[in-house]
Amino acid sequence: MSLIRADADVLERKILEPDPGLIKSLGTHHTLQSAVADLVDNSVDAGADRVLIRFDTDGHHPVALTVIDNGRGMAGGQVDEAMRLGRQRAYASSDQGHFGIGLKAASFSHAATLTVMTTRQPGDYHGRRLRKDDVQRDYGCDVLDPATLSAELDRYLSRIGAQTGTAVRWTDTRFPRSTVGGLSNWLEDSRTLLRMHLGLTYHRLISAGRLRIDIEAFDITLDQAGPPEPIAAVDPLGFPASAVSGYPATLVAAAGKHQIQLHCYIVPPKFSGPAYRLYGRDGADSQGFFIYRNDRLLQAGGWNHVITADKNRALARVVIDDFGQLGDLVRMNPEKSGIGFSHELHTAVLHAHSAADGAGRRSFADYIARAESVLTESRRRHHRRKPVAEPAKGLHEDIRRVIRAEIPLRADEDPVEIRWKSLARNRFLELDREARVIYLNKHYRQMLTGGVTGLSDAPLLKTLVFLLTEEHFKGQQWGSRDKDLIDIWNEVLGTAVQTELDYRGETYR
Repeated sequence: MSLIRADADVLERKILEPDPGLIKSLGTHHTLQSAVADLVDNSVDAGADRVLIRFDTDGHHPVALTVIDNGRGMAGGQVDEAMRLGRQRAYASSDQGHFGIGLKAASFSHAATLTVMTTRQPGDYHGRRLRKDDVQRDYGCDVLDPATLSAELDRYLSRIGAQTGTAVRWTDTRFPRSTVGGLSNWLEDSRTLLRMHLGLTYHRLISAGRLRIDIEAFDITLDQAGPPEPIAAVDPLGFPASAVSGYPATLVAAAGKHQIQLHCYIVPPKFSGPAYRLYGRDGADSQGFFIYRNDRLLQAGGWNHVITADKNRALARVVIDDFGQLGDLVRMNPEKSGIGFSHELHTAVLHAHSAADGAGRRSFADYIARAESVLTESRRRHHRRKPVAEPAKGLHEDIRRVIRAEIPLRADEDPVEIRWKSLARNRFLELDREARVIYLNKHYRQMLTGGVTGLSDAPLLKTLVFLLTEEHFKGQQWGSRDKDLIDIWNEVLGTAVQTELDYRGETYR
């Protein structure tokens, strides 16, 4: 029996253009945090070291988002290619982008209109606009008038002290509308999540001074921006490296021609700061692999089916730095939110070992067993923490997350809020048991916040006052001891504030 060539039955060849309708599903797996991070990746690839993320608000409603950078900017042809869906180009090994759909997928996940404005040098302006409905119909892209966009782009760039760069703007957004009583909870929560996500994702670049990211809100009605809020680095390994004897240790996983280094860490069992409780969650949720490409964190925890997650492995974190060199051993989705290991890499990791021979030789199994034993031993010495009242509005969400994660909350009690209120000059604070509110003297607010006020202002002061007073919301009524303590606090703290005012040469207002 003779074999027929695979292409012997081909009659002709047609080029089938992709259906514009695929745009409908573009970016459906993006969160706001991953979408904004995708835009920041583009800024980093453009050589930017300053990025500003601006939420535009109309009244109390978030209506648009703009990401501004001081990178190299683009020429007209480059902007066209950036707006093209799935463009193929030669990506440098240092680039964060690889799929050619990141800008569009990230943008259309949260907005119906994407506008890009860019300049490589003064006087050389280019702008393009994509509307999701138009793209679904015919891939149409609007070319913007440079004379019209130049003033707007210059205003954006002036916020970061730049003359070249790019602004990516989302309008016709699908952001939730505001609730009554100020800017929406969604906006505050979103800014908090962005600070945590971007601070973690780019912590190496931020710590090294290679990248600064700020977030601000811009009130369209007032034509005024609030103060920019810098994003701090959140290092998932920001704990004493030598707290556990023998670790960190480096193991080598051999997969074909690849020699993959696994930098194995054990979190100190008593360490419970932001570096452990990423996103305010239980630190056990972040056990597993921390995978980087060009110092950008792609994965924060998870064992990728090499082993299973287990509460006894809560202290184990493994860093893999050379993702970009692993080739077919790994695969990543376009949102950079999921990394898959090949069977060959699974096997290599399970058989990874240290370079030392003899008694000093360690395996991956030895490392996991050591991490489990450290946690088991620490539990034997652990004392149950005393429950506290649940903190509510007035205390910054970052702090509330940590309190909820670190300390058990008293059951069957309503949360305790912190608010500002006009009190007598000799009163620093007031406790309302029935309403379950801690009131701080509003007349001291300017001095205590430096003039930067908001729902969650004065976070250090409010946290200290909460921890000082929360126990007095326990039980059915106050006794004479409780009332006396409140009087003492008012006398001492009121005097302290007045002394502070005297030092500053200020007066009570």
